[in-house]
Amino acid sequence: MSNDRTERLVNLVLCLLSSRRFQTATKIARTVPGYEHDLNDKRAHEAFQRKFERDKAELRRIGVPLQSGTDAYFDSEPGYRIARSDFELPQIEFTDAEAAAVAAAARLWQQPELQSGSEQALRKLRAAGIDVESHAATGPVKTMPGTEAALSPLLEAVSLRRAVTFDYLGAHDETAQKRRLQPWGCAAWRGRWYVAGYDLDRAAQRVFRLSRITAKVRLTGPEDAYEIPADVDVLAFASESEAHQLPSRAKVVVRPRRAWGIRRRADQIGPRTAEGDEACFSYTDTAYTASWLASFGDDVLVLEPPELVKETVACLQNLADEEPAVAAPQTGVNADEL
Repeated sequence: MSNDRTERLVNLVLCLLSSRRFQTATKIARTVPGYEHDLNDKRAHEAFQRKFERDKAELRRIGVPLQSGTDAYFDSEPGYRIARSDFELPQIEFTDAEAAAVAAAARLWQQPELQSGSEQALRKLRAAGIDVESHAATGPVKTMPGTEAALSPLLEAVSLRRAVTFDYLGAHDETAQKRRLQPWGCAAWRGRWYVAGYDLDRAAQRVFRLSRITAKVRLTGPEDAYEIPADVDVLAFASESEAHQLPSRAKVVVRPRRAWGIRRRADQIGPRTAEGDEACFSYTDTAYTASWLASFGDDVLVLEPPELVKETVACLQNLADEEPAVAAPQTGVNADEL
């Protein structure tokens, strides 16, 4: 399609969208750029009619809901219009989990070649009224190094069918343990990334949360060293592993009319204190929750449990190291006392 015709079709669509009344061919010829001609010139008018018929057919072909009819009180000549309700896309709606997944993906893909695209996508979603946790999605708070650093080599290992080694700090481990894995795949579940595979040391299937990987993932051994089972469902493994974890309860204070993401997640709000509203919610991943809470800055005051307070302070200290000019937000414990 030529540029002239494309521009003419766009102008025609804008014209038919701009009014609720049916626009007659005569009015369209007078107002839409690309259809200008002498209405008294029979040959020119016939050429316009052929062009207009082709353009109407093209709009219908590409799915534009072109309506035809007459406005009895204004014109007897048939006219055309496009109803906005039929033309516009439906409102974008995400569940809380889907919005969290968008935020997690935007926070994860921070490579220079992808960063501008993810930020643009987030801006469009927010413009459409979708809350994707702007604080958590784009804030400079450090997360545990495993998530970003581990995903790329793990995906490479899955593609090449190579084993990997890494240091892993389990939920009940005091120190990180060396693990050897034949990875089957990676998946995100509720904003967290997991890898599932065959643990060579324990001779069993295992699932690992990437945020708990504390050192660089290294590929070992030859390519095509193993086969991935045909019925593997990494997402199901990830959800099952999280279901077995005992949740903890967090108590925080949020400033009035701030930190709406925390308010939505909370299952108990109140009473109100001098600093703001108390909010309580359940969680299973201390490091992830602390990073999320720290992303709200001084809009949130973390009260308990102590391990969550301490982890939040650590996240804020990481932020302070990167941005010395930024004042440290409040927590339930003074950072100098830790």
